[in-house]
Amino acid sequence: MVRAFMQTLPTALLAAFVLSSPAIALPHSSTATAGPALLRTALQRDLDAYLKDRCPKEHCSALSLSVSLGRGTPDINLARGTTQYGSGPRVTPASLYQIGSNTKSFTAVAVLQLEAQGRLSIDAPIGNYLPQYPAFRNLTLRRLLSMTGGLESYDNTQAWLRSYANDPMADVPSDTLIRMVYPKIKFTPGTRYYYSNTGYLLAQEVVAARSLSKSYDAEIARIISSVGLKNTFYASHLYPAPIARRVVSGYYENNDPGFGKFIGKDMTPYSLSWAQGAGAIVSTPEDLVAWARAMYQGTALLPAKQKRELMSLVSVKTARRINVPTPADPAGFGLGVAQRNDPGFGPYWFYQGETLGFRAAHLYFPDSDLVVTLFANSRPIESNSDLHKLFLKIYATIKARPKS
Repeated sequence: MVRAFMQTLPTALLAAFVLSSPAIALPHSSTATAGPALLRTALQRDLDAYLKDRCPKEHCSALSLSVSLGRGTPDINLARGTTQYGSGPRVTPASLYQIGSNTKSFTAVAVLQLEAQGRLSIDAPIGNYLPQYPAFRNLTLRRLLSMTGGLESYDNTQAWLRSYANDPMADVPSDTLIRMVYPKIKFTPGTRYYYSNTGYLLAQEVVAARSLSKSYDAEIARIISSVGLKNTFYASHLYPAPIARRVVSGYYENNDPGFGKFIGKDMTPYSLSWAQGAGAIVSTPEDLVAWARAMYQGTALLPAKQKRELMSLVSVKTARRINVPTPADPAGFGLGVAQRNDPGFGPYWFYQGETLGFRAAHLYFPDSDLVVTLFANSRPIESNSDLHKLFLKIYATIKARPKS
């Protein structure tokens, strides 16, 4: 089976961004006596070392990082490398990256805001909102958003692989993507966790059907504006030229069947219509920090009831509801967000998104109020990615700073 391109749990994310285990020790950091300026310099060294050692192997040319040590403190925003592999201008903190499945939290928030307005229920059958999919009529948004709906991911199908490989510039409607798996339900809803982008396209269509604007695009633009994100944009196909020019080149270095012609290619000019509400947003690490704080802290973005729903978890192992991950059952999935419990870290919220040329992760540690976002401009084979080790180094550098 072809792995979903934006899969984050359980296998892809756990392999690509597991933060700690008994077999992984945090590396030593030399910043124990450093102030804020020296912390910034130490973090730059971490990025530069990765660019020199790993990016030739991962075919990436740029890394961007934002660190927020606490709410109300200035972010540390760093960008290292060039916008193109082997050439191009220097990347800056304002450079844009595709953030992949981090987009899912925006879709979930759009759904939950509509619920707060009384325009839908996440526990009602979606047949109430999308009668054009009678085979899916008894599925609920809660199941779809928590990856327990039982649907195959359209980008796991041969139909999608052929479609994209034949014409990566095509503007493919969400309905066409959904019907690549329709009408089959892979397993009984609620009995298994299974990562599926299809559920988020169905949620996208519900947002369009139930919002006053009748437009998913308009709802996401409104949400982005409400949080004050200045460098975050959504388009269902191609981005306008002024935005597209700011997106760094993103390189495909994977081995998905039929995609050999894309190896080493810059995927940025191609359409993101294949991802849409499951993964088509572009942003900066600094904006993703602000988004993470808006989601996890306070009730300005969502009322208390809907915020609890956003952060309600199912076990990735059992698909059963859990209050918090434990060392024995360490991974939980909410509605477009995820939480883990790892030795040495305790519970933390996170997401790693991938597109065909990018990786983007956010991590929020409630106990310390730390938020870290880290972006890279390539998508290598999973076994050839060491981005998790870079995060471990960054985390060690941050934790070794003086607590003044």
